Amino acid sequence: MRMRMLAGVLCLASAVSASAQSAKPTRLEVPATASWQHAATGMILPPVSARFVRQDVSDNSGGAELDVAATYQDSTTGTVATVYVFRTMLPDAPLWFDRALDAILLRPNYKRADASPPAVTAFTPPKASRASGLRTSVALVPTPLRSTALAVAPVGGWLVKVRMSSESLDAAALDARLSAFIDELRWPAEAKAPKAAAPIAPCATPLRFKKAKIVHDDLAQVLINSVTGGLALEAAEDSGPTAVYCREPGLAPERAVYRPSEAANSYAIAMDDAGTILQLAPALTIKGIGSGGKVSMTLMHRQTSDMLPSFNRLPSPDQAVNVLNSGRNSGISVEAGDGKNR
Repeated sequence: MRMRMLAGVLCLASAVSASAQSAKPTRLEVPATASWQHAATGMILPPVSARFVRQDVSDNSGGAELDVAATYQDSTTGTVATVYVFRTMLPDAPLWFDRALDAILLRPNYKRADASPPAVTAFTPPKASRASGLRTSVALVPTPLRSTALAVAPVGGWLVKVRMSSESLDAAALDARLSAFIDELRWPAEAKAPKAAAPIAPCATPLRFKKAKIVHDDLAQVLINSVTGGLALEAAEDSGPTAVYCREPGLAPERAVYRPSEAANSYAIAMDDAGTILQLAPALTIKGIGSGGKVSMTLMHRQTSDMLPSFNRLPSPDQAVNVLNSGRNSGISVEAGDGKNR
């Protein structure tokens, strides 16, 4: 396993990651007739895809190309598509599809024509060896949109998300346009086969929480948490995420809590639909350094992570988010890798 993490930058303040997350979108100067290639993944966004004409390309990460968006439009049908290429420290396509679908269905201006859960299917992206992506199309009561669609698929250690909405096409017709649009984007050759995708299912048994106490972490333990968290990211980039995530049942749709392989001692909260994760997991200890029995909390952005207070036991998601929002942190932020596939 490559050890890029150990060459990462340790900062004595979390300002690096905070500034990266708050970067304003920057419009990239791309000629209307030229294709644009994402440097880290090799994903190419052509000027026209399935009769959709590219309108613009923007970078939401201050020029680092960690979160790029390109909008396309088919003016003849009033249909708009947006392609997002983004990095996340938890590059699990089903998890981020689930979170993005929630964000869509929770929009107050989207009135669904059918109250039943949307049908979600797996699909094989171009040049991929297996069905590693998920997609759906949803019928809406015209407001004025008639339908909307979503697809998420991995590309290397990154994710590609496609959002499409139409004023005139019904859900079936939009689904067909989504297929054609995805097929005409220029996907990179697959370096390693990703895992097959399946829709996120509720966890079989819900977690039971007791009030957790914040515990003191000395600098050695904080550094252990930061380095081991980065090594976990390195492993995910090298071999692809292997855990199958389930969704913690019984929570409001706004609270997206996911557990790896039904774990009873850890979970992750999707803080948005673009890659930010709040992770709770047992703190790793090294003999003679640190103390056992702690649960570490880390806020993972696109390429950096902030070390937050630890707990004496697994806290409830509400308690974890409250501590996050209180502004308490260890004062250490870590940058993992250079954001490029190798």
